[in-house]
Amino acid sequence: MLGKRARAALAAVVVMAGLALTAPAAAAAPSTHAIAWGRGSFGQLGNGGYDDQQVPVEVRQQEAGFTELAGSLTHSLAIAADGTVWAWGQNNNGQLGDGSHTDTNVPVKTVGLTGIVEVAAGWGFSLARSANGNVWAWGSNAFGQLGLGSFGGSYATPQLLGELRNITHIEAGWFHSMALRNSFTVLAWGANSRGQLGDGTGVDKASPIVVPGLVGKDSGPVYDIAAGFYHSLAVRANGTLLSWGANNFGQLGNGTTSVTASFGPQQVIGGYGQVRAVAAGCGQSYLVDGSGKVWAWGDNSQAQVAFTGSVVTQPQVIPGLVGMRDVAAGCAFGLALSSGGEAYGWGQYNSGQTGTGKPVPMPPFPVVSGTGITFIAAGGDHGLAARTLG
Repeated sequence: MLGKRARAALAAVVVMAGLALTAPAAAAAPSTHAIAWGRGSFGQLGNGGYDDQQVPVEVRQQEAGFTELAGSLTHSLAIAADGTVWAWGQNNNGQLGDGSHTDTNVPVKTVGLTGIVEVAAGWGFSLARSANGNVWAWGSNAFGQLGLGSFGGSYATPQLLGELRNITHIEAGWFHSMALRNSFTVLAWGANSRGQLGDGTGVDKASPIVVPGLVGKDSGPVYDIAAGFYHSLAVRANGTLLSWGANNFGQLGNGTTSVTASFGPQQVIGGYGQVRAVAAGCGQSYLVDGSGKVWAWGDNSQAQVAFTGSVVTQPQVIPGLVGMRDVAAGCAFGLALSSGGEAYGWGQYNSGQTGTGKPVPMPPFPVVSGTGITFIAAGGDHGLAARTLG
């Protein structure tokens, strides 16, 4: 959700040690590990505690070499260097995928998954994608967000979504899911009361449906997608940015706010130019443009998009952020990753969401000193990152 940032990663490569004459082969030490900060009341920081953290702490199981991560309000996911999935935090709906419903404040292995290259976390549910384009889902299915063709129940182990093939990107919103197939078709399923599936109906869907206007080569390739609380985003390869769903905070970027949702894709206005990456939070949206600037719009109650104003109805530049290559959206805060490996945070900070240790929401400050961050992700009220070791 809320800040996914499990797009094509700069995943760390783990080099296997050479075969010794008298001992079995051993894996080299991991090259990356995970850090987390912000709210920890459900164990979602994975550091063995439940306290909030104003600055980053190390996630346990460092030897797994976590390379990519995802967060929701109360749980977190990570991909290990060997392609397995690990999870921690709240597990009331089986969203950790370990076969139990037991919460944990340290990472546990999700069962039955290997070769995974991307994960996504929604409210009480999780998704994973393998290198060959298959997708699994587990956790709560109250709104059909698992895509299993039925509503209700929960699943404590990953379920293969057999009708999804050749998937190149996945996203988890609050209660809805999205997938990009072969870079030409956007699929969505789950809750749809605010039009977040973009099919014009407002009716929940228990199976993936094609988002109209974002299907096939005639519509042009799609570069990126994002799923927020009740809204969604998609970027065409030509840089056109589309949005749909709730717009009560101006999060669709069409210059207005409205209690009436948009049930189909519409273009985001503004002079942002080519779009490199997008993210959607509870009531705000972000993009990184081709020059590395970050633009933001929507709910500004916690200074998550601008210095002043309660809402921002179309994209505007966040000052002080240059050379960025990725962005992530929490519920009321944002994170950005620079080309040089520095992470920045801004917005709500009452639980340490920005990771800066500073009670100042704007302008952004580095999350950690120095460089070495390779991946960022945002949960509802916590942040996650992969960092090089050494």
